[in-house]
Amino acid sequence: MSKKAIMQESWTSGINPVSLCSFDYEAIEKPTKAMMHQAARFMYFNKGVGKIKIDGVEYDIVPHTLCAITPWKVTDIIDVRDTLHLSLIVYDFQFMNTMLKVAPGLEVDSTSLFTFLASHPVAYLEKEQISTIYRIMSSLQNELGVDSAVMRQADQPFTFLYTVVKILELMVEYRRCLALTEEAVKQKNNIGIQNSILSYIYFHSAEHLTLEKVAEVFYISESSLSKRLSDLTGTTFTKLLNDIRIEKATDYLIYTGLTLEEIADILGFSDASHLSKHFVEKMGLTPNKYRKAYGKEGAVYRPADKNIALEVTDYLYNHYDADDLLASTISEKYGISVSELNRALLYYTEMNFITLLNFVRVNKASEMLVDSNYSILDISVSVGYSNIKTFNLNFYKFKGMTPSEFRESITLQRTDQSENKYKNKDKNKEKKNRV
Repeated sequence: MSKKAIMQESWTSGINPVSLCSFDYEAIEKPTKAMMHQAARFMYFNKGVGKIKIDGVEYDIVPHTLCAITPWKVTDIIDVRDTLHLSLIVYDFQFMNTMLKVAPGLEVDSTSLFTFLASHPVAYLEKEQISTIYRIMSSLQNELGVDSAVMRQADQPFTFLYTVVKILELMVEYRRCLALTEEAVKQKNNIGIQNSILSYIYFHSAEHLTLEKVAEVFYISESSLSKRLSDLTGTTFTKLLNDIRIEKATDYLIYTGLTLEEIADILGFSDASHLSKHFVEKMGLTPNKYRKAYGKEGAVYRPADKNIALEVTDYLYNHYDADDLLASTISEKYGISVSELNRALLYYTEMNFITLLNFVRVNKASEMLVDSNYSILDISVSVGYSNIKTFNLNFYKFKGMTPSEFRESITLQRTDQSENKYKNKDKNKEKKNRV
């Protein structure tokens, strides 16, 4: 079976693997293989005509199309009618995200900006916007050199800071460009923000979602959708939707001073009473008691929170397969409470402890799926899961496909452009011959 997509390595540069950012040129003359990107990038098509799929959604490419691709999105150039010429900026998304989180006063704006980039992948530039984006791209090229030509400029004073500023400027200009053209792409974005049923429900949970509506979006029958959700989560559509809403409610209770009525309205509950009923069923205590136990006034920057969040994240990446990875044991290790641990992680990574742990484990499993011949069960155990169903559920949540679908549809591309073309059926054949 031929591979449908290539998972690129997470390095931003082939010249300097630890670089914050790289600049490059590309010319595309024919449709390409689909790419799953671990590193974020801006793709500025200054010439050419074609079509690109981003997480399964088609977009036209015309001169002066700018694409913002966040980590783990899949892009696929499916049509090239006139050779595509593009400037490519690859950058460290996590560093930029964390850096802005630690800047006092930028907490709300930075969260809004990164969420916007993740959900609005394409902008079509107008005259003044073209000149602004071209200026930023030229500045980065002059500062960094051209990666594929192994032409990296010698560092000038404050090169790192200069690059950070230019990437941030590019992000802000992209957001402003979309403000002028949002209506043109609104319908498409609403359909395809995520290519996963669970992700779709998560990102649209505040709407009046029904089983029928979601089934229509994914072109399947209600019974098929209901069965798939039951197989994946072991629960019904209604319970899953309410669980997602309650999960979001906990953050509003911790980080905001909104009333229960306001939170209920934001999350799609009919009223505060409806929210409270489902909150007690899931959490075992009322929203008010939860807020009293875990909430805090405002969102104040504390250096200690940053240090804890970064240390815990680093610890999970190095010990993701350990048996004792519980919020309680980790919080005890760092001498803080579980609520303080989750507050720090939510603030700097936008994930609580268990979500971050699952995110790390799924990413490690993804690498093993495309770079080894281990069985899916062995991989799930090796990354720390004792239950294959839990592994499958979390994998689908983050990747929008099952582990077997991922293995069949993704191959690994290294920075030297070589690919791991391992195929299970070939290995199975070799094993059979040996027997």
